[in-house]
Amino acid sequence: MARPDVLFLDVGDTLIRAHPSWAGVYRQGLLEAGVDVSEKDLERALLLETQAGGWWLDETPFEPTEAKSFATVVAFDTAVLARVGHPDLGEDTFRRIEDAFARRSAWYVFPDVTPALDVMNAAGIRLCVISNFVWGAPELIHDLELARHFERLVISARVGFQKPNPGIFRHALEQMNVTPERAMHVGDSYRADVLGARKVGIRAALIARGPNDPARLREEHADADLVVLSDLNDLLDFFGLERPISSPA
Repeated sequence: MARPDVLFLDVGDTLIRAHPSWAGVYRQGLLEAGVDVSEKDLERALLLETQAGGWWLDETPFEPTEAKSFATVVAFDTAVLARVGHPDLGEDTFRRIEDAFARRSAWYVFPDVTPALDVMNAAGIRLCVISNFVWGAPELIHDLELARHFERLVISARVGFQKPNPGIFRHALEQMNVTPERAMHVGDSYRADVLGARKVGIRAALIARGPNDPARLREEHADADLVVLSDLNDLLDFFGLERPISSPA
């Protein structure tokens, strides 16, 4: 696989994952608001609401403001909490959930990520994030000490488009001053990352990291030509770059 000039990378479940889980962080925020719901019940409610049509794959353009980002998440959280018997909670509860997810401790950086990004930086591959994420994503990425690897952080809440909308990919191409054929995108969602990138002529690979969070929607696809990675070290192999000595095999 030829090395791209620019590599675009998704964030959630590509570079990081919720710790100990999406439902676990959600439960922590609720407990701090005085609401006790079991993690199992939250897992089920989150999965069901995701299956019903989550906001993160809505291709409709929107106003890129902090208020809009919060309102979008509140609408989703309201639907989730209604499924577990709490349909009428106030703004404080939603702010507590938001705060729980904004903490560095709520996220686990996969162990291959930093060493692999260091190798790609050293090899001259320019890196840029493209992520469907809330307004506070840039601050979180800085807190997790990942921002130094990237020239740009293209976050849906701050752009007004979400993957798979071509608008967010075109914005990233413009930010990085690169043509589609000289770029590549890697992410964990077939629909958002692979199909979204291909719409604008960017080649794409899917990353599938072990067992999925039980609250996450599992996508199915039949794509015989798709490159599927287990981690970023596989990507180094494809680019002909040596894995870091300390990286897992």
